[in-house]
This record gives sequence, structure tokens and C-alpha cells, in this order.
Amino acid sequence: MKICRYLRSMDAVIFDMDGTLLDTEPLMDVFLIKSCRSLGFELTESILEQFRGCTSHAFWAYLVREFNLTQPVEEYVFKEKYAFSDELKNNPTLALIEGVEALIEELLKFEVPLAIASSASRVRINTIVERFSMETKFRVTISGEDVERDKPEPDIFLLAAEKLNVNPNRCVVIEDSENGVKAAKKAGMKCVAFSGLEHNKQNLSNADLIVTAYSNLNFQLLQSLFEMKGKY
Repeated sequence: MKICRYLRSMDAVIFDMDGTLLDTEPLMDVFLIKSCRSLGFELTESILEQFRGCTSHAFWAYLVREFNLTQPVEEYVFKEKYAFSDELKNNPTLALIEGVEALIEELLKFEVPLAIASSASRVRINTIVERFSMETKFRVTISGEDVERDKPEPDIFLLAAEKLNVNPNRCVVIEDSENGVKAAKKAGMKCVAFSGLEHNKQNLSNADLIVTAYSNLNFQLLQSLFEMKGKY
């Protein structure tokens, strides 16, 4: 269904990936806990929560500093990048979050440009996009490797808007992390926080809208965010 771009308030929707498109975070947590244990220390839940939505480089830079690890940060990032991507490629239980595919299809029906902007590595994003045949659905994919500053800075979302050739103020970001919500708001974008995963303990209160299921989200509701004077 074609709606002229100039009759829409919303020019694009930008999705985070981990915890937003698919529930990779429990798998990632187990992977990181095992990795850290092999290095001689226990990774705490508070550290995991602190770095939700951040790049692997920021995460490992913190661990190298705090736990006096002996290898360069890039060495740990490299190992994680490829080992975890292989795990995602081969894990038979991995699936898109319920309802998100229907939302994507509805947005495409209305010809809304879509992007992925994730702090994950380029290798990991490509693995997920290829595994779930999303190459034609997302016009742009931005990795944390493509920007200098990580979430909660707005760089990743601003770059996505630039690549889509749209005004940041007319974009909606769908996120699941506190850092991601902060980044979206700093970019001047509307933000929908998805809190439908039981293990999500993030503070998402700064989002324009919080939903617990994608069945509660559609084109009209996203469009209406630009007509709101306050939050839902």
C-alpha cells in the first residue's frame, strides 16, 4: 500500500537487533560468562546489564582495565566476534521474536524504509540477516564498528538516517536497552522500547512508548507518535 512520503510524519523505522529482532542475549550472556571464566574471573550480572546495547570493544576495554587482562582489547573482540557468530549460525533454537516479522511486513507494505542499527559486529549482523533472509527488507544495516562513539551517543542512529537519506526527526527507533533509548532520543528520534522479554531488566522509561508485545504495535501507532504531545 503506497502512501506518499510527504503525507507521512514517519520517514523510516530503525531497529536494534539483539533483544529487539531476536532474543540472542541469553545466549550471549552464557557465551561471555564462559569466556570470562576461562580467563580466571566471574562475570557479574551488573556488568552484563551495564553494557547492554554497547559494542564488544567497549565491553572488553572495561574488562581488560578492571581485571588486568594481558591481551590487547582487539584480541578479545576478534575472538568473540567470530566464535559467537558461528554459534548463532548453527543454533537450531534461534528465532525472530514473535510478531516482529509481521510488523516488518506491514511497514514494508506502507513502503516505510527500514534499517538495522546495532552495536553488534558487522559479522554478527550479516550472520543474522542472512540466516533469516532479511537482505531485501532492510535498506541499510549499521554496525557499532561503523561509528566512533557507542550508544548511548546518537552516532549509530544518525548514520542510519544519513544512509537512508531521511530526516532524523522523522525516524522511529525500536530498542530494548537503556543505552539504546538514550541514543535514539539524543538523535532527536522517536523511540519505542520493546520490553517483552522476561530477562530484560533495563530502565526504558525515557522511551516515547513501551510495548510488551509486537502485536501491540503497527504502522498507525508508530505514525501517531509524531502527533503525541506527551508519552503513552
